[in-house]
Amino acid sequence: MVIVKYGYLVVEGPHDIEFVGRLLKEVHKLKRIVKIDKLNSYWTDSPIIPKIFPPNGDLMKRMPVPAFFQNDGLSVAVHSATGDSQIITTLEGTLSNINLSEDAVGIGIVIDADYEKGEGIGRFNSIKQDVEELEMPDKPGEILKGHPNTGIFVFPDNINDGTLETVLLKCAKAIYPKLRQGAETFINGVDIDSLASKDKQDFKKPSGRDKATTGCIGDVTLALALYLALALALASCSFSCFLLFIERMRQDKVKSKIKSKIKSKIKSKSKIKSKIMNAMNQFLKKLFDLP
Repeated sequence: MVIVKYGYLVVEGPHDIEFVGRLLKEVHKLKRIVKIDKLNSYWTDSPIIPKIFPPNGDLMKRMPVPAFFQNDGLSVAVHSATGDSQIITTLEGTLSNINLSEDAVGIGIVIDADYEKGEGIGRFNSIKQDVEELEMPDKPGEILKGHPNTGIFVFPDNINDGTLETVLLKCAKAIYPKLRQGAETFINGVDIDSLASKDKQDFKKPSGRDKATTGCIGDVTLALALYLALALALASCSFSCFLLFIERMRQDKVKSKIKSKIKSKIKSKSKIKSKIMNAMNQFLKKLFDLP
């Protein structure tokens, strides 16, 4: 009988979930669980999955359900706090309802360093102090071995200033150098004074340009995926096939087909990409005792 271990990770937002999830899936061979009947009963029997809609009576609010990744021996919940100010609230809320401090092999937190000098270590120290139910290591990126293992990862690499987008742009430079250059040129040419007040405020934030540049690259790669789906549909003279591809892409099932189209390009840059993402990969490996 296989003994399943459990892990729990609190991150700032949905983009962090996708980044962490990609590593769990591609490097450590965990699958993302999208059907509740496939999810380990440890989670389905717990309050971590809301049983009442809408949450707090708000029809517009997204259901606060973690993303789940698992294989035969490990099941991990990655929980978006929907903002750095809710990290501790999310963690404490979960720990008060589930006995993860006894049941989990590892419990971790992922935050951004941002761009003010010394802000990363300041945010790390603040969160370390505010976590009352768990003992945390003394430095960002380190894992305190115990029951459970604990750690706090600070993007981009536990040392330098930046955010998740800092890492993504480094990956883009390795894999899509011309696309990144074009996106940066476009963003640098934006007339800030022509933006609406809220957009101008977001654009002027320290991470504003990086987020906008990353968004441009993401939009173009998504458009490429749509183009490939349309081309395949036209080749088979079936519009219904195209609609099927769109639906499958929405469910993340067409990614492997899209990847195969650009595999040769990515393969030549894989070592660079792996090096960029190595800090987070090592954090996850040690936190959840992955092989």
